[in-house]
Amino acid sequence: MKRVLLAAVLLVAACSAPQAAPVPAPSPSPQTAPPALGTNGAAVPALRWTPCHGQFQCAGAAVPLSYREPKGASITLSVIRLPASDPGRRLGSLFFNFGGPGADGVGELTRFAARYPDELRARFDLVSFDPRGIGGSSPVSCPGADHLPPAGSPLRQPDAFFAASAATGRACAASGALLSHLSTANVARDLELLRQAVGDPALNFYGYSYGTYLGGTYANLFPDKVRAMTLDGTLDLVANATGKPGQEQQPVDVRADVAGAQQRELDEFFAVCAAAGPRCAFSAGDPKQRFAGIFARASRGQGVGSLMRTVDSALYQSGRWKRLAQTLSAMPSDPGPAAPVLDPYVPTHSAGFLAVQCVDSDNPSSVAGYTALAARESARQPYFGLGSVFSMAQCVGWPAHDADRYTGPWNRARKNPVLVLNNRFDPATPLHNAEATAAELGDGRVLVVEGYGHTSLDAPSACASAAVVRYLTELSAPAAGTTCAPDAVPFS
Repeated sequence: MKRVLLAAVLLVAACSAPQAAPVPAPSPSPQTAPPALGTNGAAVPALRWTPCHGQFQCAGAAVPLSYREPKGASITLSVIRLPASDPGRRLGSLFFNFGGPGADGVGELTRFAARYPDELRARFDLVSFDPRGIGGSSPVSCPGADHLPPAGSPLRQPDAFFAASAATGRACAASGALLSHLSTANVARDLELLRQAVGDPALNFYGYSYGTYLGGTYANLFPDKVRAMTLDGTLDLVANATGKPGQEQQPVDVRADVAGAQQRELDEFFAVCAAAGPRCAFSAGDPKQRFAGIFARASRGQGVGSLMRTVDSALYQSGRWKRLAQTLSAMPSDPGPAAPVLDPYVPTHSAGFLAVQCVDSDNPSSVAGYTALAARESARQPYFGLGSVFSMAQCVGWPAHDADRYTGPWNRARKNPVLVLNNRFDPATPLHNAEATAAELGDGRVLVVEGYGHTSLDAPSACASAAVVRYLTELSAPAAGTTCAPDAVPFS
């Protein structure tokens, strides 16, 4: 749902701004609410950097398990940095979160650091860390969770499906007290201690996908400590936490309308494929109608899950569209009526993902509620609706709750605007989510990449890269309404 699949080289070039930028809507007045728990006097960790992974440096950072007990039990975070290549021009540290939840920040930085523009690597130490409960930072213990059998069908055997889905949570109960302190708010508190530990007066941050929720949370827990923040492939903050009034009984992916985003990108795949002609193996006839026939045939057996798993993966990165076209072209298409889907594709998630997402987001717990919602969403979005309904089924009965999670307000006053990037067609974090978050923040400036796939890194754009560099180094955000073309289009 919320993950960065592949980073692409970020280049530096000019953005194309609109001829007449629309006048931004007035920012909402900051909501008044008691301050949420901050770091509560926790000691700033001492970072002892040692060489690692070639040119990188690594350190451990001790932080409280619970910020309500800042001098109580502690956990150790695994931290990594790539020092700025031009110390004389150094602006500070630039912290990264690569998504998930559950992405390994240490490993991801070693993989992708060289792909960032020279100017960013010259001006900033690039810093990342494994969030609490993940990788090298006191990881959750869930014996046997990686070898659980599939949960089965939520429609044919709902009780058995939900019982099997809860197996990961039962396994993770072995993590004990740790499991109740893994909310994004606590990761944001850790980030604040790390900011202090590296000696920066204010935070520079770049978050992808789930990392945008971490960024939005930090920006409201510590609004006076934000210098520059880029959110890329952006979650709707309200939808991810609680939903708006009336959405309380909807799972998080339904609130965010992930199914609608997937359908919009699939429609783009059909259109771009048809326009590509022989360069797309699925272009003969009407691709949209051919796919409907493939889906209808699969629905009359038990092949829908396999088909939609293939489609879902390809939508995350348009570089996979060519292979998707070849796969679909080899499938038989039967234009007869589709049967009710009883074996949908339902995503499953890692223990690390669930340990964070299940305490961050409100999701319904009634099996009957899911069943009723499934009928509605299947009719509204026949291809993707059921996947969104049941995608968080593993959170039902989750054995932990983090009382210190953050649920708003989201528009605390900050000194500088937040740069919000999103692809026009993103299957996991739709553009309307980015626009909602920009409004919820009150100071978000949206930059749209006219491409496909999850995050701008899956739609490489020299224009977008230049805008990010200019914003992070000069605090110059692009004009409202600015768009960027991708460097390449599928099937070209």
